[in-house]
Order: sequence, then structure tokens, then C-alpha cells
Amino acid sequence: MSEALAGIITEGNRASEVIGRTRALIKKAPPRKDAFSINNAILEVVALTRTEAANNGVSVRTKLAEGLPPVQGDRVQLQQVMLNLIVNAIQSMSGVEDGNRELHVSTVSIEPEGMCVAVRDTGPGLSPQSLSRLFEPFYTTKPEGMGLGLSICRSIIEAHGGRLWAIPCEPQGALFQFTIPAT
Repeated sequence: MSEALAGIITEGNRASEVIGRTRALIKKAPPRKDAFSINNAILEVVALTRTEAANNGVSVRTKLAEGLPPVQGDRVQLQQVMLNLIVNAIQSMSGVEDGNRELHVSTVSIEPEGMCVAVRDTGPGLSPQSLSRLFEPFYTTKPEGMGLGLSICRSIIEAHGGRLWAIPCEPQGALFQFTIPAT
């Protein structure tokens, strides 16, 4: 019982931080500049989404580059980007009947930019029409979507000096990648 309460408190505090950081982003406040490991931040998000992935029959694989330098930025905002990309990927694969439902999350060092984070799924992929509008505010391909997630993600990445983009994969799936400068 006490573990459950501790979990509720932890998640409540995390939600409060997310809301506060999102408000700061909307107000165009500069992102926090803490040094942290992008790989550790990603592993926390993967752990947070493991139940959602399992409930949708999605296997999650990570391939995180060793020895990456720390990232200088807002850990909570960058984790929100990862959370959005991973949950979107899981949701896109929920409608896939045939084949494997696989999610691959990876990091790689790129010189001189810093590092690249990639989230690849085996969902239905991206149509040319949706690809051109994917990051526009209020554009969505989901019946219940608001169309703000990817737009906010791009704003967060750009505020951190990086770039976010998506490409369709063959024969199916989508690949979302972002760059982020290292310290």
C-alpha cells in the first residue's frame, strides 16, 4: 500500500513538473540548462511506457550508444518529447493485424552536432499528405487527437538547439529522429 502511495506521489510531482515546463515553453521562456545523460532519460521513459507497449503487443528494443557526452537542457521537456514519440508509435501499431509490432529506440553520436535520437515503429507508416503537415499545430491523423503533440515536440527540440523530423520506412513504419547538441 505504501509503495502505491509513493508511486502516486512521484507521478503527481512528475505531472506537475511537466505542466510547469510546458507553460514555460508556451511563454517562450528559455529551457532549463541542466547536464544529464540522454540515455538514462530515455530508459526512464521506456520503463514508464513498458505496460502500454505490452498491452498493445509491442516489443520494445533499445540500442543506446555508449559514451555519449551529457546533454545540456531541460530533462523533463526532452523526456516529454520521447514519451510523445513512443506513445504515438505504440498507438500507430495497435491497428496492425499482421506482422510484428516492434518499437526501436536508439541513440548515436553525430559530429559535430552532438547526438541523434531515433524512434522507429512497424506501424502503417506515413502518407505523403500527412508527412508534409505532421508538425503543424492542430493537424492530427488520430480520431481523438488534438494535433498538438508533435508541434510541441518540435518546439521543445528547436528550443534546445536541435531539429526534429520524420520519414516513412519501407515496407512499413515510421522513423522519427531528433538531434540535440551535447555539452
